[in-house]
Amino acid sequence: MGQGQSIDISPTKSFETNQKKEASQESSSENVGDEALFPDPTGHEYDEIDKLQAELPSIIDEESRQQVDDYIEACNNGKGPMAACYATGEFLSMFERKHQEAFDLFENVCFRPLCDKSPSAAEVDEGKAYGPGCFNLAKMLMTGKGGVPVDRKRAYNVFDRACRAGHGGACHIQAKMLLSPPGSLGKKIPHDPYKAMDLYQQVCDTGDSISCFTLATMLLRGDKINRMAKNASPKELTGEEPVAKRTNEDDRTRSAKDKDYIERDPKRAEQLLLSACATGAHPPSCFNLAVMYSNGDDGVPKDPAKAEEFKRKTEEMIQRFGGFGGN
Repeated sequence: MGQGQSIDISPTKSFETNQKKEASQESSSENVGDEALFPDPTGHEYDEIDKLQAELPSIIDEESRQQVDDYIEACNNGKGPMAACYATGEFLSMFERKHQEAFDLFENVCFRPLCDKSPSAAEVDEGKAYGPGCFNLAKMLMTGKGGVPVDRKRAYNVFDRACRAGHGGACHIQAKMLLSPPGSLGKKIPHDPYKAMDLYQQVCDTGDSISCFTLATMLLRGDKINRMAKNASPKELTGEEPVAKRTNEDDRTRSAKDKDYIERDPKRAEQLLLSACATGAHPPSCFNLAVMYSNGDDGVPKDPAKAEEFKRKTEEMIQRFGGFGGN
């Protein structure tokens, strides 16, 4: 790993759900008007999937069928335990394609009264919520699945509720929405990079390598590189060298119009990358550490031995997973 090696600061691909393009893409447009930059989905994006699933044989063994029946009975039309109603909703949506009925059950388990005694319920806003149910509800609101009217603002609020109910995936998607350019998802979606950082840290602390990596890249990018750049050399990031213009690549220099950036903190980024690399399943984090120790950074001295160690770990993971995946 020589001096010219670049640090990976590409956007993460975590939680590859159907709402990804709506919740997490960033736009390079400088002109944000009254309309959201991302067109509302129609919900018909799922029609072909539903048609394909309908043509496949519905094979459920006797034991699984009994479990489904038990969940449906326990749910008791939305009056039973949240976990049972959530599982019923999953079955209705995935196997019977009754998306509206599933939506109603996800809404049911996301918004229960405080007196609800479900063992998996979390207290949120003077009520009870089941995080996975809220997460599925928010995804449907983002995508229009099953003909549900798209409502990004409500989807954001439900992701927030799911996050506060302890669902890490919801916290991650909420953070991505908070990082979207102001107005890109509509005027009612807040833009708050610092709250997004807190959410990433929260999920990182639970052992999620993607959130650790994403926060680390925010802390490494600084004020020289634009938000869409996928990589940069250490000297470009620190300003020791001008940002190079590469052939067949968009300008990676941060626009003067873009006042939104996070102060660099390589030392904190180092700790986040160490956490992500330690999972043994995130090559980009190990790779960035190898580059960091090879070149050094503010508060992070060069360390050839560590650089070689994390280069080796990166290569081992690439060999294991068959590519530079994981981000």
